[in-house]
Amino acid sequence: MRKRNIKVNVFLNDVDKKMLEEKSNKARLSQSDFIRFLIRDYTDDKSLEVDISNIVNNIFNITDDLSKLKVKLHYLGYFHEEEYLQSQIDNLNNLIKTK
Repeated sequence: MRKRNIKVNVFLNDVDKKMLEEKSNKARLSQSDFIRFLIRDYTDDKSLEVDISNIVNNIFNITDDLSKLKVKLHYLGYFHEEEYLQSQIDNLNNLIKTK
């Protein structure tokens, strides 16, 4: 059985509806959950906080694995694929440098 049994109707214009959709999607919440968080003194910083260093470390690990794969491709003679893989590694490294 539902804990929430009170229904609230809200009327929005097109701009407000679009903002609600965008912000709830950005917060990765349903529109109902997003509104509940707002009611409970929700702020953007709380739910959208991301551990950037963890993400950067993951990208470093991925580039390291891709570099190992590139060495194997070279050894096996897949030179075209090796070049493509190197371009992807460079893209990831540039992404890290710009952030």
